Amino acid sequence: MQWIKIQIPDREECIRGFGAMIRRGRVDCYRDNVFVVPEAALELLQSLSVNYIELGRGGFDYAQKTLRDSSAAPAQ
Repeated sequence: MQWIKIQIPDREECIRGFGAMIRRGRVDCYRDNVFVVPEAALELLQSLSVNYIELGRGGFDYAQKTLRDSSAAPAQ
């Protein structure tokens, strides 16, 4: 299964799209309206006319790496 990193820049579209996606499966959320979602979520967003920017693609490891990278403490 492909995981896609997306950003939904518009606040209203983000609320509508996120609400629909979480009812259908796993969604990893990050700051600045960035999400990692299964590929099937893109069809859902398109059917809702939610505009998004694709930031990257990968397998399950890609989703896990994104999660790890976001929770890493800044180096001092």
